[in-house]
Amino acid sequence: MRGLTFIEILITVFILGIIVIGLVSILSNSIDLFLLKSEEREVISNLNTAMDRLTRDIRQGRRVLSLSSTSFSIELSTGVTHTYSLITGADGKSYLGVDGQILAGPISSITFTGMKDDFTYTTAPSDIRIIAFTITMTDGRNMASTVALRAEMPRVTGEVVITEIMYYPPSKDKNSNNVGTSNSQFVVIYNNSNTPVDLRGWSINGNQFTTLVSGTWTLYPGKSAVIGSSGSNLIDTYYFPLPYYASYIKTSSGGLGLNGSPLSSNSDTVVLRNNFNRVVDQISYSSTWGGYPKSTSGRYRDFYSLVRKSLNAPSQDPNNWGDSQNLNFVINQGNVDYVAYCLLPKLVITEVMYLPCPYVILGWSNSNQNEREYIEIHNPTYSSIDLTIDWSKNNFYSVYTNSNPIYSSTKWILNPGEYAVVSSSAANIKSYYGLSESIIYMKTNSPSLASPTYTNLPDTSFTITLLQRNQSFNPPNGTKSYTIDYFYYSPSLGGFPYTSTYLDRYYSIEIKNLGLLGLFRREDNYVRNVASSIGLCYTVFIQWENNNQGKRYEVYCSPGSKNSISP
Repeated sequence: MRGLTFIEILITVFILGIIVIGLVSILSNSIDLFLLKSEEREVISNLNTAMDRLTRDIRQGRRVLSLSSTSFSIELSTGVTHTYSLITGADGKSYLGVDGQILAGPISSITFTGMKDDFTYTTAPSDIRIIAFTITMTDGRNMASTVALRAEMPRVTGEVVITEIMYYPPSKDKNSNNVGTSNSQFVVIYNNSNTPVDLRGWSINGNQFTTLVSGTWTLYPGKSAVIGSSGSNLIDTYYFPLPYYASYIKTSSGGLGLNGSPLSSNSDTVVLRNNFNRVVDQISYSSTWGGYPKSTSGRYRDFYSLVRKSLNAPSQDPNNWGDSQNLNFVINQGNVDYVAYCLLPKLVITEVMYLPCPYVILGWSNSNQNEREYIEIHNPTYSSIDLTIDWSKNNFYSVYTNSNPIYSSTKWILNPGEYAVVSSSAANIKSYYGLSESIIYMKTNSPSLASPTYTNLPDTSFTITLLQRNQSFNPPNGTKSYTIDYFYYSPSLGGFPYTSTYLDRYYSIEIKNLGLLGLFRREDNYVRNVASSIGLCYTVFIQWENNNQGKRYEVYCSPGSKNSISP
């Protein structure tokens, strides 16, 4: 046998080389395919893990804080919040992220959609109870799910909510005494449900409610509770609401912040927990939301509590908060006015009769509307309010303008809980409405409550104000007036008469519930918090009306006493 020739060897080597190259190529492609599949499996596995976490958080969600097509924020039942969104990695690719950190990916896109309980679509965070989301992978495949928030967790709008926070209080109390920050800070909570709630065992930032100062441990529907620190004396610090409107409860700690420290004057979190340690409401406020002083130096030093605007909007919505509009106290020390806006005004306009019946209770007609108009003022606080005029010091209370002072009264000191009827100098409300002699009755020195601008209160929309003028305010450059309270009315809100052939009904317009405290004149709350009186004051039958067939007139109002529509 002869051996292989050189050429045959070369051919054999060439063929074997081709075979080896082919095998290497096949092996390389197999490895690449294996690695690609492994990477894809890892991406899918990570996405499945991320979807499990996302689903779990939605199920444990208490409420949605915000939602867009590519991101949403949710508050869990524990009070913790998370934000899921599409974020861009350092490689320029898109990923599913949580709280700004990459969770899984890369992906092509993610879409979030909100729905109500009835599966109708909504973009309002407070209405969202179901989240649908779709993750699109880079190869076009989709992973999707629809998850409901925990059904057993009640919505915030149906239970107890935080409505007011005084985190930057004045350094003076209503009596000009110095007071520490932690002892003048407070948080107000409100029962927005139809069920009484026992507040024993509740806490704010871990500071347990321990001492009932006034009111009851039971927070009834439509009522508030003011929460102060263990060293607080809020009844002496502010014009404090009576127990009928709010309870006063102290915590176990010297401050309302975390670990018993004072609340921060810039930004902080207030967490309200019930006796099961479950988060009932929570707000992480910033000084940009409101509640920050307009000035802490100079002649005028105005301090404000942070007040919720709407009971129906989310607690964590910055647009749902702002400065209090309720002037609680003004004190002067030296050349400085300390002004506190919070809680309730020391005097509240609770009722307005702006379109009165032409017939008085005596049965005779009166064509001068200004003689039958009145407003009612109420002292809702623990403190007695002295309305006495001191002309020597140019100190007085007035209605609408400073040229319309309260000039005469059957009693000048309005004790806690008392009401007073205020009319123009031309009126005789006691006789015209058949009121008791015990009613506190005040008159201005002008023939109209809207003097000098109007001869009577306008029948359309109008704002009536109660002002206080005091020489001690802002010396030495004369006197300054502050608006103690105001009442906006319009026919659509109430107080407009019903007329027919044989019966006319006339109404005052009344405040329903001062238990809202800071919210009682705010936005949509105000629309629901005023209405026509339902208390029949008097009725007269006028024989010569209606072509001598007679006509009945009914007048619904409650001057000088608790409003008929109040709970």
